[in-house]
Amino acid sequence: MMMLSSLSRKRIYKKNPIRTVYVLLICLLLLGNFSCKSKKPRIVTTKKEAAKYYPERVYTPSRPTKTETTNTPVGITKPSRVDSDVITPVLKDAIETALTYQGTRYKYGGSSRSGMDCSGLIHVSFKEAGKSVPRTSATLLNASSSISFKQVLKGDLLFFATGRNKTKVNHVGLVVKTTPAEISFIHATTSRGVIVSTMNEGYWLNAYVSAGRLE
Repeated sequence: MMMLSSLSRKRIYKKNPIRTVYVLLICLLLLGNFSCKSKKPRIVTTKKEAAKYYPERVYTPSRPTKTETTNTPVGITKPSRVDSDVITPVLKDAIETALTYQGTRYKYGGSSRSGMDCSGLIHVSFKEAGKSVPRTSATLLNASSSISFKQVLKGDLLFFATGRNKTKVNHVGLVVKTTPAEISFIHATTSRGVIVSTMNEGYWLNAYVSAGRLE
């Protein structure tokens, strides 16, 4: 670009000062574009280069702690209950006896192999194991010590409200197995007789009221 001499600029300025100022501004803008041209962006192809030129964009995961390396699924709280064979001989015999009644038909007030109701199953099973316990669901609830759901172990009782009153206990089951995944219990149902169910079943989970432990 041809630059104007100082003498030429003075002559032009005297003839047309406004035009001269305009021309000078154009020249300054052109010079700025040549001198301030942006640099070509760097192409990063490896993580090493990214760490060097753009460290703020590189994610470096922290070392997990021992508690973070467990296999417990996200969002699931591992219950404290565990299945244990370390139970009293009475509870062991009561569970084994109750399991022999599987398939027995339901009979209200029944307590034999010809017909059984829920509390009758508990009463007979403990009686054959050498322990006397109450005969009805309500009296079994009053005779047992209340425990939380996470404390439930084999031999404990689960109480349910299956009627219209969702707070009134009218059904009971005997826990026969516990794992971190489920609680299994045996009971006498009106539709299927004596069966083993789990607390993973929506009906029994919704009907659950409390748990108890016979001393």
